[in-house]
Amino acid sequence: MMMGMELISIVLGMILIGMTGGGDLIFLFDPPSLVIILAFTVPLLLTGGVWKDFVRGWKLLKKSYTCRLSELRRTQDVVELMQKQVGYAGILSMLLTAIQILHILSEPASLGPLCAVAILTVVYAIVIEMLLLPLQMEVKRRIIDYMEVDTEDGQA
Repeated sequence: MMMGMELISIVLGMILIGMTGGGDLIFLFDPPSLVIILAFTVPLLLTGGVWKDFVRGWKLLKKSYTCRLSELRRTQDVVELMQKQVGYAGILSMLLTAIQILHILSEPASLGPLCAVAILTVVYAIVIEMLLLPLQMEVKRRIIDYMEVDTEDGQA
């Protein structure tokens, strides 16, 4: 349920932005910016062998899904790694685009589109981070719940 509310708030925020920007949301859609973020993050999951741990994090959003404490801790590490990686990818992409902008300052027609790409890449990174935050909180909650059950069993 928490993830659903997070998604709803993001969508409502985008709609409000679109309404203030003349009602046209198409200016927020830039596939290359999203591809840049994914290019910096997905290979890390695949080559690091932690894809399964990352997917487990999403499964934890179902209350009926259970796993061991060691799996929860691995999932927590992977989610936190992805949060950092997404943030760094957004910043790096923005800086690389800023270098391109500085290189072609003599071409005013290119400045607007390149600035939009730089900003949208950071916006996408922030939105992805906003989606990972509830995932991180659920993993931490499950670890705390697991520890409390373990502590209660030890005292009995």
